[in-house]
Order: sequence, then structure tokens, then C-alpha cells
Amino acid sequence: MENTKSYQQRRVSLMPFSPTQMLWSAENGSGCNKDDKDKGVNVQVILRCRPFSEDDVRAKTPAVVACNEDKQEVIVTQNMGNKQIDKTFSFDKVFGPSSRQKDLYDQVVGPIVREALEGYNWTIFAYGQTGTGKTYTMEGEGGKAKNGEFHEDVGVIPRAVEQLFDTLEAQNAEYSMKVTYIELYNEEITDLLALDDKSKKPITLMEDGKGAVFMRGLEEELVRSADEIYHILQKGSARKHTAETLINTQSNRSHSLFTIIIQIKEHASDGV
Repeated sequence: MENTKSYQQRRVSLMPFSPTQMLWSAENGSGCNKDDKDKGVNVQVILRCRPFSEDDVRAKTPAVVACNEDKQEVIVTQNMGNKQIDKTFSFDKVFGPSSRQKDLYDQVVGPIVREALEGYNWTIFAYGQTGTGKTYTMEGEGGKAKNGEFHEDVGVIPRAVEQLFDTLEAQNAEYSMKVTYIELYNEEITDLLALDDKSKKPITLMEDGKGAVFMRGLEEELVRSADEIYHILQKGSARKHTAETLINTQSNRSHSLFTIIIQIKEHASDGV
């Protein structure tokens, strides 16, 4: 019986937006429970509370947020007049100030990456005010040690990229991988991978047959290794709009979206 081959496309979008909340959404994904699916809800919210900074400690800033990781709750304390009011907020998952990058990745992002390789489109983004740890969570710091292990401060994006390549290589899959990188600033979209202003194509928002919105005119770069993606991230990040704020000396003044598009060649027998 003759084997046929077909390409299946997967798309993973990673967004460090401006305590940090991580949100993920899936198109036809299985990252939510049955009740969520029945209601058509494919978004889950993860909260991560950063520890005090050195400036916080020097200023003797009082703690106003308490995380209960077991109950997936956050208690926010407010002083109104002479009265203390506690408000409790529930999330799909809560990570306290002592949480590690690896903990968050293994419990939240790793399963999402596996589902992306099964054919689901995913978006993961971090949301919060300046100085809450969005860039640290998504990008992190440091690289790999001599033993090949990640530095403990490495963030979501490098870990996800590594997992994608490791899984595809372990499966001996026939695949191609492309990336796009955009910035949204003052309601304008900028292609961070365009070579120069003159070569930029007009970017238009389009809608496909399923009602999903996509951007036409973006530069797509073919990548063959994790190192190539890291280089593209560095190149694109250098072109972002940044400005000094009272909280952060080098704060991004925009939103950015890094998308990985994976095409995997699948083998199937006729009639099966």
C-alpha cells in the first residue's frame, strides 16, 4: 500500500507584554477542562508574583500581596483609613515570589509546547506593569552551562525553542520552521525582521476562512537551529522602542509578538 505524505502546520506565538500575569490561549487546544471547552473558553490565566527588589527592600516597602499556591489564590491587602481590607483573587495557577523559571516552564509551558507539536495553535503572553518581571519571565537571563543545562534564570522563550527542536529531532521528523517578529507601537505594526525601511512590505490584517486574524506582508525567516532563533531574537529586540522610566531604566515602550511556524511532514497509508 502506497504511503502518502501531508504537511501539518503548527503555530506558537510568544508575547512579552508591557504581580506578572501569564495568559495562554489555544485554537482547538486541549489545555482547558471539559467545562471550559463546552463554554468555548480556551484561555487560562497564570499569576506570578515577583520577589522584592533591592529598591523595595531599601525603601522598606510593605508586602501587600500574599500568594497561596495550593489554593491558586492571591490575597491583596489594602489599607483604607484605619481599616485593613483583604481581597482574594483566584487564578488557574499561582506562582509565588520564590518560584523558579524551571518550575513555571515545566508546569505551564512545557505541556503547551507538546500540544503545539500535535497540531494546536497556541499563544502565550505576559501582562503587567513596568518592573513586574515580564521580560525576565519570557526571556530571562544567562544561557547554557558547559554541561548543556540551562542557567536557572533562562526564561520561557529559550526553553520553548529548545524543547521544540529536541522533540522534533527525537522524533526524526521531517519539518521546516519559520519565524516572524513584530512590534506594536502607537497602534502601528513594525516588522522587526525587515532588512531596512525601504524593503518593508505593507502589513495588512487579514481574516482566514475560520475567522482567525493573521498578518500579510511579514518577513518570514527560515531557521534550522535554536541558536539561529536566539540570534533573530537579539537582532529584532535591538530595534524595539525603549525608554527610561522611574521604575525601569530600559523599559520597552511597545508590545512585541514572536511567532514560530512549524510544518511537519506526516506519513500516512492510503485508506487508513
